[in-house]
Formats: sequence, structure tokens, C-alpha cells
Amino acid sequence: MKLGEALALRADLQKRMNRVQAMALENVTVQEGDAPPMSAVVLLDEYQRLAAEHEAIVRRINRTNVEARLALADETMSLADAVVRRERLARTAAMLRDVVGHATPRHSRFLRTEVKHVPTIDVAGVLGQADRLSKEHRELDTRMQQANWEVELVE
Repeated sequence: MKLGEALALRADLQKRMNRVQAMALENVTVQEGDAPPMSAVVLLDEYQRLAAEHEAIVRRINRTNVEARLALADETMSLADAVVRRERLARTAAMLRDVVGHATPRHSRFLRTEVKHVPTIDVAGVLGQADRLSKEHRELDTRMQQANWEVELVE
């Protein structure tokens, strides 16, 4: 099984676990004298089975991510390290865009005597930095997606 298939299976298991949980919550109580449409006990057992399957696939994914190497233009790293870097790039780019959004002057002054706010940062420079990080994120993500369909899942 390829890593990409395992990642898809993990996502599917997470969705199924959420559905079974929701159904269990809907069927744990009924009006006195009625029977629930589905047995909460059966649903709880199904959830436990799915959770065990999810744990097993996540363990294999994690082992694969640690062992698999990703060759980038300037370095080689594990897929696990690439996941951490991708998250940092996305988070930092988003933070920089938020800062730019708050630093951009708003033209809400109605009178010349009202207080004028000016940015304390180089808005264009920070936006350029966010754009560079976003590009690096996209390139890393693309390389990781490619690796996900090339790497075999570790047992």
C-alpha cells in the first residue's frame, strides 16, 4: 500500500468514526417505551473497532513518515520533518498576512482633525515575505504529495 492510500484510509476512518459517534449520541436515550432505531451498544462496539483500525494505520503512517526521505533542492529530510516545516510555512505566512491586514491604513477619518493611523512596518516587504513563504509551502506540499504516491507504507 502506498502512503497516499494510507492517508486516504486514515481520513475515511476519521469520518466514519465521527458518523458512528454522532449516531451513538442520538441513540443513547429514547422516550420510555420506545426502542432506539440503532443499538447504542452496537455503535459503541463499531466505534471501538474503527478506532483500533485508525490507530494501526496512523502508527504505520508515522513510522513511514520518519523513515521515508524527501529530497528537496537544497536538502534531504524525513517526511515527518517536511510535515512540520509545511505547517510552519503555512502558519507564518498566515500570520504575516494578518499583520499586513492590521497595518494597512483604513480611510475611516471623516474630519482632518481625527487621529490618523500609519503602519509601523514595511507593508509591501512583509507581504512579499508572506508570498515567498506561501510559494515555498506550495512547492513543499507538491513534493510531499508526489512522495505520498511513491513511498510504500511501512509495516
